[in-house]
Amino acid sequence: MGLRCQTNNLGFTLMELMIVVSIVAILATIALPSYQDQVRQARRADGQVALMEIVLAQEKFRAHCPHYAGSLTGDRHCHADQAASSALGLSATSPEGYYRLSLSEANATGFIARADPLGNQAFDDSRGVICAPLTIDQNGQREPRACW
Repeated sequence: MGLRCQTNNLGFTLMELMIVVSIVAILATIALPSYQDQVRQARRADGQVALMEIVLAQEKFRAHCPHYAGSLTGDRHCHADQAASSALGLSATSPEGYYRLSLSEANATGFIARADPLGNQAFDDSRGVICAPLTIDQNGQREPRACW
């Protein structure tokens, strides 16, 4: 009978482990920026929804008042002669908290609603167009167009 040499390979070598770690690092380097872009794009909907809610609230307000409201926050009220002191009674932050909301140029004929991104959302872009701020007016004109 001859001698048999039997070896049990029960683990990984250091070289095999380093190769796996390198592959994972390369994949993470490629995938992470793409993932972050997708997250920012999904969060953009938070600002868009908030702006659409403002437009609806403004139209409802305008049906009972001779002008659009000049403020989001505060008790909902209509001062018959002053748009600036009229309020919609809404929050100044989007529902999920990724945008700060504001109104400008409110008068008897129009307004501009604006959503400024907060935190990491400020890096959101669409096809090379920076999506900060998102705006919409009384006619539904949306800017920047690429971000809607």
